[in-house]
Parts: sequence; structure tokens; C-alpha cells
Amino acid sequence: MITALDLNHINFTHPSAPDPLFEGVSAQFPRGWTALLGDNGIGKTTLVRLAVGALRPDSGTVSPATSSYAASYCPQRLDEPPANLDDFASDWSPETQAVRNALGIGDDWCWRWDTLSGGEAKRLQLACAFAARPDVLVLDEPTNHVDAPTRDAIAAAMRLFDGVGIVVSHDTALIDATCARCVMLERRHVRGRNVTVAVAYQGGYAQASAQRKANDSRDAEALAEARRAERRIAGVRAQRAEHARELDARKRRGDRIDPRDHDSRNRLKYGKPTLGAAASRAAAQLDGRLDEARRAVGSLSVAAKRYGGGIWMGTEPSHRRELLHVAAGVIRYGDGMGSGSSPRTEGASPRAELAVRPHDDWTMWTVEETDPNGDGLLVPELSVGPRDHIMVAGPNGLGKTTLIRALLGGLEQPVREGFGIAGTDVPTLAVGQRTGADAERKAMAALAGLHGGDRARALSVYARLNADPDRLLADSRGGNGGHLSPGELRKLMLALGAVRGVRLIVMDEPTNHLDLGSKEALARMLRDFPGAVVLATHDALLLGS
Repeated sequence: MITALDLNHINFTHPSAPDPLFEGVSAQFPRGWTALLGDNGIGKTTLVRLAVGALRPDSGTVSPATSSYAASYCPQRLDEPPANLDDFASDWSPETQAVRNALGIGDDWCWRWDTLSGGEAKRLQLACAFAARPDVLVLDEPTNHVDAPTRDAIAAAMRLFDGVGIVVSHDTALIDATCARCVMLERRHVRGRNVTVAVAYQGGYAQASAQRKANDSRDAEALAEARRAERRIAGVRAQRAEHARELDARKRRGDRIDPRDHDSRNRLKYGKPTLGAAASRAAAQLDGRLDEARRAVGSLSVAAKRYGGGIWMGTEPSHRRELLHVAAGVIRYGDGMGSGSSPRTEGASPRAELAVRPHDDWTMWTVEETDPNGDGLLVPELSVGPRDHIMVAGPNGLGKTTLIRALLGGLEQPVREGFGIAGTDVPTLAVGQRTGADAERKAMAALAGLHGGDRARALSVYARLNADPDRLLADSRGGNGGHLSPGELRKLMLALGAVRGVRLIVMDEPTNHLDLGSKEALARMLRDFPGAVVLATHDALLLGS
């Protein structure tokens, strides 16, 4: 069992990427849980893949060598089943049984990966990672897709692990509950450019973020003071040089300097280096102080500029009285896949029922379990109007995603499959909870099709979600796929929706993969959106706003 994992002076550039991702980044991960934090796209997933040997750095070292320990990496995406799923399915050892019990893994889940809900798939993915019993365990966004009870179960399972644990997460409650240390990937501005550094802090998220804010304030004040010192010295140097020129001009004109005018004589002494060795030394000392002040300014780093602000969708409600409709009945699990078929009641025994609870300016649709042995979701007749804001909530596996797919069943197929912006009568933005490579290709193609003001506005929205438009454009021009993090991809989807004038937004777990600032911006946007919104989420921030 290793006691720590050290990354030393790591340099790494993605193939075909225009700029390095990491330049001389170092970080240490001791035994116990360390949270790895940072904005979307900063390189958290890449760093942990370097740590476990899934990627090789261009230079730098990982110690101990990745060949000398067992590592398990649990990715944030659910595109593919875990590599050790078959082994897990046949492993009934006491250790693995404890993992199954902790995460509530159903006996048949290993055989039906494609029909699991997002939360169920995430729990099974995590169970496979824990069951591998590695020396180093990396969990990448483990609480995406999951409800509150599952989040608690994940935290309990994490506390049982006694190796080197790294959790990549924006879930502040999970970090505070499980981690004694945080490593933050931060963009710092130094010598006229932005670089990524890894900074370690003791404590969970609350303690680490408070320390980071204090450090940022201290660094900003240190830079401001260094610049003030530089300006003072430069001002003295310029003043003395000006007086030297004046005195030199007086001398050429034959003007006599009064012997009692000590100020003028001193100005001449320090401002004109040709008046002797002592004066030359004084001028050189002043120049040296100025150079030193400039080096001090150049050596200091401060937090790089972050973008933020609201997202304006620039649209109005649809003129149609009804945008989406589902007839009363039972939607069998697996039937709501966009087929457009109506719910059925004959011979159906539902597992869950949808309760509709109107509020002043929004409506809650809550999925509630009624029969653990049932199959399907019982719904009343459902209608979505042009200004309706609807929140869909409930435990994992009871049919929230099935309901979303049934609602979208009558729309164009590209809208139904993970991501789409379509519709001539009711322009619709639909974002599913599983957004993989195909969704990224569609989004990048949509960006490439924008021109002029539309493209500029999309990039502006993308930047206000604290993402890098320059990197996005480089990928777009190069036709590169797979470079966007899941969080960056969701931000691009939102930006594209903002410029298309959508009148209906349907999102399934939209805050999966988003950093905290982006979640807050999304919450404000959805709250103020004048059209219709249907939103399935477990996120406390969205539920509260």
C-alpha cells in the first residue's frame, strides 16, 4: 500500500491542441481523500488520468511509478459500462457484498446497463470502482445523476476506503463530509500570461475556499503595492532626468547655478551621469532600484480574470396554447424513449406515480414509489403551456428520465437524443443527462454553422459561464472532437440555445458536470426565462431557486 502519490513538474499538451494544458504542475496526494477542484475545462480529469497512468506526461514524473501500484479510475461519463463489470457481476466476496449493500445495487443491474437510470448507472459504476480494491482510487464527479440518499451512501463508502483517494467534484457537501485536504487547479496571471497551478489547502471545501479567497486578496494587494513602488521609482527617475536636461540646457546657455542652490546642484548630480563617478553610481543605483521593482511586479502572480454575469436568452413565449402533451396512463420503463407512443393502462402495474403540485408561478411534478415490484410510471394527463416552469423531482430509478423522453416523443429525433435545438413552430432546447461524443459533434457543428452576431453572442454567453472561447474556437476550426470536458459541453449547449431564440427548454439533470459559478448562472437564467421550462434535477441549488 503506497502512502502518497506525487506528481512533479508535469508538462502536458493534448494532441493537436494549440497550447499546453500543464506547464510544470506539481501536486501531492497522501492517503485519505483529497478533493481536486477547479473550473470546467481546467484539466482536472486530465490530471487524474496522468496520475493513474491512463495518460503519459510530455515531461515530469509520477512517483511511485504507475506500474508499481493498482489504480482504479471511475469516470464522470456514463457512455460505456465499467471495464470490470463482468468481474463485479460474479464477485460475491464479503468485501464486494458490502459495496453492493452500501450502494443499493440490484441483483439484475449488471445485466441491464443500457436500461438503468442515470443514478442507477452511476451507483453501479462506483460499485465496480470500489470493488476493485485499488491502492489509488479516483472518483470523477461521483455524485452526478444521484439523489440525496445515494449521495449519502457514496460518502459512507468513501469513508471506508483507506488508500490514496482523489475525488474530482463540484459537490461541496460531499467534499466537506469526506475530504481532509483540497488541491485546487487555479488559473494565475503572471508575466503577462495565464498559467495553471495546483495549490494545496488543508480542510474541506469551506475551509479551502476561505483560504483561497484570503490568498487571492493578499496576492492582489502585494501586486498593487509592487506596482505603486515601481511607479514611485520611475517617477523619481523621470523627474531627475528632466531636471538634468534643464540644468544641462542652462549650462550650454552659460547660465550660472547659484552655489547656494543645493536642490539644483543635487538634481544635476543625480540626473546627469556624465558629472563624475559618484553621480554615475547614484544614477546606476536608481536604475537598479527601478529594474528590481519591475522584476518584483513581473514575478508576482494573481488570480486570472474570471468571467461571470447573467445569461439573456432573448426570446418570448410561444403563441401556442400547448407545447407538450402526455395522455394519462402508465409509461412503462423503456417505452419513453422518444417513440411518441401514448401511455398504456391495460395490464400495467406501475412502480411509481407522478403527483402534480402547482405553486404560485411554477409547478412541481414529484415521482413517488407506490409498488417496488411494479414496472412503469403512472401519470395523469400532462400538458406544458407556453409559460409553464415545471420541476420534476424524485428518487433515482423511478422514471424521471422516462417521463422526459415521453414528453419529447413528438419532437424531432435530433432533439430527443441527448442534445438538440430544433423545431420551426416551437424552437426547443433539449439537453439529456448523458451527453457523450455524439452530442459534442452536434454541438460543435451547430457552432460552426453560426456567423456574425450570432456566433459572437454565443461565445459571449459561453464566456459568462466561465469557459474559454479561444479554446472553443480552436477546436471548432480544427474539427477536433473530444477536447471539451462534460461541463464545457453543457455550457456550449446553453450558449447555442441562447442565440436560437428557443421557447421551450427541457433539461434532465442540467447541473451535472457544472462548476458552482455556472450552476448559479444557470439557476438565474432558468428562473428568468420567459418561455416554458421542464427541468428534472436533484440539485439543491436549482431546487432552492
